[in-house]
Amino acid sequence: MALLAMGLTRPGGASAAAPTTDPEATVVEEMVVTAKAGGPAWWRVSRGTSTVYVLGVPEALPSGLNWDMTLTRRRLAGARELIEPPVVTAGLGDLFALLNARKHFRSKGPMENALSPELRARFLAERARLNGDPRAYSGWTPLVAGLLMVSDFRRRAGLQPREPAGTVTRLARNLGVRVVPAGTFRAVALVRAAESGLAQAGPACLADALDEIDAGAGHVRSSAEGWAHGDVAAALAAQRGYEKCLNSLPEGADIAARAMTTTTEAVAEALAVPGRSVAVVNLRTLLAEGGVLQRLQERGYVVGRPGE
Repeated sequence: MALLAMGLTRPGGASAAAPTTDPEATVVEEMVVTAKAGGPAWWRVSRGTSTVYVLGVPEALPSGLNWDMTLTRRRLAGARELIEPPVVTAGLGDLFALLNARKHFRSKGPMENALSPELRARFLAERARLNGDPRAYSGWTPLVAGLLMVSDFRRRAGLQPREPAGTVTRLARNLGVRVVPAGTFRAVALVRAAESGLAQAGPACLADALDEIDAGAGHVRSSAEGWAHGDVAAALAAQRGYEKCLNSLPEGADIAARAMTTTTEAVAEALAVPGRSVAVVNLRTLLAEGGVLQRLQERGYVVGRPGE
């Protein structure tokens, strides 16, 4: 979510902040299983006569990747509602914040000259493979350069943002199922997350971006295929790149934690009403230690893993 919204606005910033703990870094291992139904993995959360079927999803899928939607159609048919991931909104104040911050995103000289020798060599090598312009990305700070490189890499790899979540939303609407977001975040919060990481975290974020690019499009596709066949461990093995960077900034970690909180509350509200609902949740938001499923278990809801 954060990478997509920031990619549209090309943000960066001026102040520095120390790295913090990534809320999505560690997952609950007992929840990392392989589904038996042949398609993506689902979890079931229930209490009494109420059930929410939860589909864990990646941030994006490669174009042309087919996945079995049989179970998705079956669970959406007759569902009270579909809870989709939190959405990013922007008001006039957010727009002004983006425009005012943009001047801080530029580097005064070639950005790579200020990098360590090792990181500079990695940057130059990947730039040559990713972009034919010998000056590409040099005019930005390391944090923003990494964002732009990852965005270009994902585009070349054919990744479709908001898929498969977007497909599930469209299917729900076609079936007449009410669609509700788990929560909303203002775009200005994402700008602050980028601003906080300019100085201290910028080179580390660039390194995270290069790790994802180094892994290559083949790794992206194999992780996506793992997800499509219910192999949760394979899906989680995808290089996180910029998501890991942003979650290591105080504001980014706060956004990730808020996504866990708002999604947990949305599922709990659905479970307060008899019947069946469906939720689409980012895999790490769902499975992290302190994430959605663990929080629901701690509240006393019954959580069933794929195949149970």
